[in-house]
Amino acid sequence: MQGIVIQGSTGYVENIVDIYVDIPNVVFSTWEGEPEENIQLIKSKGIEVIQSPKPSIPGKFNINLQALSTFNGVQYLKNKGVTEVLKIRNDLKPNNIKLLLDILKGKSLSFLAICKPNVRPMYYDLVYIHNSFDFPVDLVLYGSIENLEKCFDFQIEENYAIPPEALIAYNYFINSSLEFKLDYDIFIKNNISFFMNECLHNNI
Repeated sequence: MQGIVIQGSTGYVENIVDIYVDIPNVVFSTWEGEPEENIQLIKSKGIEVIQSPKPSIPGKFNINLQALSTFNGVQYLKNKGVTEVLKIRNDLKPNNIKLLLDILKGKSLSFLAICKPNVRPMYYDLVYIHNSFDFPVDLVLYGSIENLEKCFDFQIEENYAIPPEALIAYNYFINSSLEFKLDYDIFIKNNISFFMNECLHNNI
């Protein structure tokens, strides 16, 4: 059974909530203190809302916020019996969300795309050494409940200059007891896929 976690603030709800009407198992995972009118608008469309306290340390590019809100949304859907989850950022609006779910059904872990050098030029450090900038983007991803738990069950304790995409992938590999390397071939070898081409082919 599939479900959707819409993750982030509620500032764009008027533009995106209608595409989720009549889709089962959708939860909007956001923060305490969001405007009440936005919360009520979401609920009026039949979408459940989770409001979490914001972490005291946001992390680079608010990665702790993304990790916590996504993880809480995944846990909510797990408790409803959902087995596969689409996580999507709050400001994105696919042309055909139902078709996207059909395309992704059964995928173990799938990211929208992969970044290459100079897409996001930045210097950063982790507890590993790599020779590639092949890290998956975090705008939209899909997978089994268990794999999304592995991706987002973390909080960083300092504002390290680490792309959130790299941290999400890193935690998946570590929590799966796999050797981690930011490399496209390693991702494919470990049954991680990418679905940008399918979106482009189907005008999603």
